[in-house]
Amino acid sequence: MQSKNTAINRIITDVIPYLPGRVRLAVSNLDKSILQEVEEIRLRAGKPAMLSLFRRDLFLGETGLVFNNENKSLTLTIDELADMVFKICENSYYAYQDDINKGFITIRGGHRIGLVGTPVIDSGKIINIRDISSLNVRIAREIIGFGDGIVKNIFKNSRDIFNTLIISPPGMGKTTLLRDIIRTVSNGMENIFDGLKVGVVDERGEIAACYRGIPQNDLGCRTDVIHGINKKEGMEILLRSMSPGVISLDELGNPDDVSTVLQVRNAGIRLLATAHGYDVNGLKERRGFRELFYENFFERFIVISANNGFQYEMKVLDGEGNVLCVDCKSRRQPFDPGELNNGGFYIFPKSHRENRVHPGNTIIFNGSGK
Repeated sequence: MQSKNTAINRIITDVIPYLPGRVRLAVSNLDKSILQEVEEIRLRAGKPAMLSLFRRDLFLGETGLVFNNENKSLTLTIDELADMVFKICENSYYAYQDDINKGFITIRGGHRIGLVGTPVIDSGKIINIRDISSLNVRIAREIIGFGDGIVKNIFKNSRDIFNTLIISPPGMGKTTLLRDIIRTVSNGMENIFDGLKVGVVDERGEIAACYRGIPQNDLGCRTDVIHGINKKEGMEILLRSMSPGVISLDELGNPDDVSTVLQVRNAGIRLLATAHGYDVNGLKERRGFRELFYENFFERFIVISANNGFQYEMKVLDGEGNVLCVDCKSRRQPFDPGELNNGGFYIFPKSHRENRVHPGNTIIFNGSGK
């Protein structure tokens, strides 16, 4: 699993250099206990700068203090956002025009910068985005070993896997799990699984997070990635060119992809994919899945949910719905505000405090830092 220091170092080296000057200074001065939990940095013209942590948004102050309201937070100009985009594009909008038109740019480390503004339309297609008014820096985090407790259940034998679908609601880690399983299937497991060639169709850049064509996430030694292309065309290219044993993709469900998915099966290639949903039954009548269920295409399902113990619960089922394995992983707890007399609050859960003071570096979000 990615260590806390590694997560912090990736933000410092990969993300901070691109931020507008005032935001760069503020984020550089954030306490490490906050920095390691940051999932998004949201910058809007004329609006306060915000940090998105697990189930909580914080407002960013000029010197790195954080607040639970916008009164003391720094506000950005549209020129500052434009300068940041210019820096991300390495001083050449033209070189990144296709990425801008899609609404995001991937930077070194796999972090994604989402952007919105005023689209310029020509013949029904976006050819540019001007007056960029909002930027969203999504921090990339790999969790190596996230799927170790369940991956053996998708192995058919030492050289083959079952067609597998990972199901979860948004934000529950299905892409993180997919990425880790791809890595294991590609590398193999000593004395258990030999490893297979994996072709990844990374339509939105969230699996491999390619930067200049090179995956920033570890997808294993036998993996080939085609990114920035729709799933149907990507699968067809991989079938013709790379002879994969497995094709993997994120967020299956477009009805146009069904015929190609069946073509993949007919070629003797396995599929490893994800889908938005809460359970298997909820997918059966959805367009894009009905045909696949009718064909009994999927042989394994992995359903991710959250239990009351603030854990990810990953349940593996066979094609008939029988539970084969359940694995739980700890996840971050929502913060307990712990209101104090001065109106500030602690970042740390009450169970980790001693006499309402964390036994390390206590952070109070009222700007006092005491």
